[in-house]
Order: sequence, then C-alpha cells, then structure tokens
Amino acid sequence: MELASRECEGAEVTMFRALAVLFLLLGLIALAVDLYSSLSTDGIIHLAALGEWWAWIHRDSLLLLQPAVERHISPALWDPGIQTVLEWPAAADFAGLAAIFWLLHRWRRWRRRRRLKFSR
Repeated sequence: MELASRECEGAEVTMFRALAVLFLLLGLIALAVDLYSSLSTDGIIHLAALGEWWAWIHRDSLLLLQPAVERHISPALWDPGIQTVLEWPAAADFAGLAAIFWLLHRWRRWRRRRRLKFSR
C-alpha cells in the first residue's frame, strides 16, 4: 500500500512540473505574439489581457463564465477576483500559474524526500 502511495506522489510531482512548463510556454508564446504584433503595427508595446486572448479564442465561453460564476458560486468572486485576473496581461497570468505549479512541484518533492529520509 505504501508503494502505491509513493508512486502517486511521484505522479503528482511530475504533473505539477509538466503544468509549470506548459504554463511557462504559454506565457512565452503570449509574450512573443504580443511583442510581434505591437512592434509590427506602431512600435508601442501592448500586452494583451487574458480576457482579450480568451475572447479571441472562444468568445461564447467567456461570455458564459460571468453569469455562471455569479449564479452558482458567488457574485463577489467575479468582480474583484476573476475580472481583475482577466484584465491582467496574459503573459503575466501564465507566468504566475507557472510559478505556482513549480512551487507546488518543489514542495511535494521536498515533502516526499523528507518522508523517505525519516521512514528509514
């Protein structure tokens, strides 16, 4: 039973690391696209917000998110929370998510090593 638990923890560490790398790549792609489009138009750097990216990719799901959050979770969560994050630059949002998942990866790995060290 303990071996299965250790394998699951190893999978979690790998998943957190993969998500961190994925979000880092998404952030770099968003930054590259923003810089390329800004420099090719007027030379002024404009970083597109996450909401702009989401609307460009799939506008209908973005428009359904606000009523769903307000109706099923809490109206207070939308206005100061989610709306603010959607107004931040997409590259910064993805970089923040990458940092969070990388820290989770490091913490789980540290915890696993510590548990193995003290179980001997």
